[in-house]
Amino acid sequence: MRKNPFHSIKFKFFAAISAVALVFITGISCLNLFFYDDYYLSTREHALTEIYRALSADYTGDIAAVLDPLLRIENTDGVRLSVLSSDGVVKYDSVFRQTSDGDKPQSLVWSWTLALTALREADPARVAQGPVFVTVGTDQRRDPYLCLVGAMADDYLIARIPLAYMEQNSAFNSTFLLLSGLVTLLVCLLLGAVLATHFSRPLIEIGGVAEAMAGLDFSKKYEGRADDEIGQLGQSINALSDHLEEAISDLRATNAQLGREIEEKERVDAMRREFIVNVSHELKTPIALIQGYAEGLQAGVAETPEDRQYYCDTIADEAARMNTMVSQLLSLSKLELGRETVTLTPVDVGEILRAAVEKTAVLRAGRGLTVTCGGAGVQTVTDARLLEQVVMNYLTNAIRYTPDGGRIELTAARDADGGVTLSVYNEGEGVAPEELDKLWEKFYRTDKARSRASGGTGVGLSIVRASAAALGGACSAENVPGGIVFRFRLPPPAPDQITD
Repeated sequence: MRKNPFHSIKFKFFAAISAVALVFITGISCLNLFFYDDYYLSTREHALTEIYRALSADYTGDIAAVLDPLLRIENTDGVRLSVLSSDGVVKYDSVFRQTSDGDKPQSLVWSWTLALTALREADPARVAQGPVFVTVGTDQRRDPYLCLVGAMADDYLIARIPLAYMEQNSAFNSTFLLLSGLVTLLVCLLLGAVLATHFSRPLIEIGGVAEAMAGLDFSKKYEGRADDEIGQLGQSINALSDHLEEAISDLRATNAQLGREIEEKERVDAMRREFIVNVSHELKTPIALIQGYAEGLQAGVAETPEDRQYYCDTIADEAARMNTMVSQLLSLSKLELGRETVTLTPVDVGEILRAAVEKTAVLRAGRGLTVTCGGAGVQTVTDARLLEQVVMNYLTNAIRYTPDGGRIELTAARDADGGVTLSVYNEGEGVAPEELDKLWEKFYRTDKARSRASGGTGVGLSIVRASAAALGGACSAENVPGGIVFRFRLPPPAPDQITD
C-alpha cells in the first residue's frame, strides 16, 4: 500500500520545525508592531531623565560651569538642550550657544519658541515636584518633540528629541525585521528539511527492518552506529530480529521433527493395521482347515483308518504352519523393536552354509534339485544364530521357488574391505523389476496363487532385512540370467574382534 507522504515522520518533523520558526518570527513581528513605540518612548524618557539628573547635580546657575557636559551630551546622545530662567529668558540653547541680545536667526527663534512652549505645557508648579514629559510642536515646525522639563537650581532645563526619529526608526526596524524574518524563515525551512531528513533516515531504515521482519525476512539489519536513543532502538530491533530468527528456526525444526514423527506414527499405524489384516488372513485358512477337518472327524466322515490319518496329518500340518508363522512373527518383532540380543562370536560362514544344505535335504526330496555349496574357509565375527536364520530363510525360499530339476548355488566370499558377502542363487523365472524392493515387506508374495502350495509364510525375507539391520549389514535381490540371486553382506569385524 502506498504511504501518504503527509503522514510520514519526515514531513511531521519538517512541519514542526517550520511551525516553530513561523510562530517565533510572527511573535517577534507582533511585539515590534504593537510595543516598539512604547518601548522606544520609555527608553528615551529614561535617557532624558538620566541626562537631567546628571546636569542638575552639577548646575548652580552658571552656564559656563556645565558647558562641557552640555556639549558632550548633545554630541553623543543627539539631544537638544535649552536652559531658561524662571522669567522665560533663554540662557542657553543648542541651536545657538550664545546669550547675546543681538539679531537672532530664525532657527534660534524657533528653538526658543519650542522651549517656552514646552515650559508652559509642563506648568512650573508641576515641574517643581520633578521632571515632566510633554509633547509639543510649533507653528513654524509642526513635527512633534518629546520634551523633558525639569527644574535646575533657579532655572529650567528643556531636553528634547524629535519624535520623527522614532517614526523613522520604527519604519526602518519594521522593514529590517520583515526582511530578516523572511531570510530566517527560509533558513529555518532549509534547516528543518535537512534535520528532518537526518533524523528520519534511521527511523525509516528501522521501519524497513521491522517490515522485513514482518515478512519473516531476518537478513536485513539496521546499520546505524549512533549512540543515541535511535541507535539503541536500532540495535534492539537487530537483537529482536536475531532472537526471532532463532526462535522461528527452532520452531520450524520442531515442526519438521513433529511432522516426521507424525508421518512415522501414521506409517507405524498403517503397518500395524496391515499386519493385523495380513496375520488374520494368513491364519484364517489354517484355522478353517483345522476346524473343518476336526469337525469331520467328530462327525465320523472319515470312515477308514487311511481317511482318519489323512485328516489328522492335515490338522498337524496346518498347526505346524501356524506355529512356524507365530515363531517367525515373534522373531521379527523382537528384531524390529531392538529387543533381540546380538552376540558376536567367530563364525565359519562356509560351515553354516553346509549345515543349512543338510537341514533342508528333506525339503528337496523327490524334486531332483542340484545344490552346490561354496565358501569353505571364509570366517568372520557375527551372531551365528541370526546368520543361520538368514541362510535358512534364503535357502528355503530358493527351494520353494526353484522348478523341479533346477539348480541352487550357495557361495560366500570375503570383500575387499574385510566384510563377507554370501549369495544364494536359484534357477527360475525371476521377479519383475518393480517387485524386487517389495520382496522384503511382510506377507508380500509375487505369486498369490502359489503361496499356500509353496508353503511360505511371507515373513522370511522380512526377517532377513531386520537381521541385516541388527548386524549392521545389508540385503539385496537381483535378477540374473536364468534365475535370481539373493545376497547378504556382513560388515568387516572391528580390529579387536579379528582372530587368526
